[in-house]
Amino acid sequence: MKKLTIFDKETGELVENKEFSGGYNITYTNLEDSGNLKHIRKLDNGKYDEKHWIKNYIYRPIAIKLVQKFDELDHIRPESILFIEDTEWEPKDLTKHQWVARIKQANKELESMTGYEYVMELREFYTRNMTAEQVIALIYHELRHIDLDGRIIEHDIEDWENMIATLGVDWNTTRAEIPNILSEDFNEWDELRRAGTQISIFDKKVAAGGGK
Repeated sequence: MKKLTIFDKETGELVENKEFSGGYNITYTNLEDSGNLKHIRKLDNGKYDEKHWIKNYIYRPIAIKLVQKFDELDHIRPESILFIEDTEWEPKDLTKHQWVARIKQANKELESMTGYEYVMELREFYTRNMTAEQVIALIYHELRHIDLDGRIIEHDIEDWENMIATLGVDWNTTRAEIPNILSEDFNEWDELRRAGTQISIFDKKVAAGGGK
């Protein structure tokens, strides 16, 4: 259980006194700096809307470890990402390819009021059947969409080259056995393309794979 207490320092008046068991997200202003909104982001677990739940407590720690380990992610601030999961979605046609997870920039209203710059959305229909190693790879896959300048970019090919070369084209299929990229034993990615040459028949097979 947590307790949020706010006093007016000048009058001693008790302004807020709330007890709660979940996370919190505080937006506040200082009039001396033109009233710009500032944020304390501590949302961990809670209902986002009718079919989405906030899952920061599950996915943000993974994102933090990935950013700390991989140089290609070191420009990303995991605390700027709101992780939500669709707990209701189910495919209407299992023969059609569906996205497993996606990341997008938060709209101006959401960013202004909550401070989150990005929203990563996952589908529980898929994640509940994934291994821990696959979930970690999925979060890495989505983080790669955030470019150095903060824009959301597309894949370099149908999937990120290093993921295909290292994990295979079916790394996100149900219960696929893949290495844990956060393990101490995992040091570097395999390379798909040789510098200055085309892919040969002896290279690993290239095909569409991964999430959106």
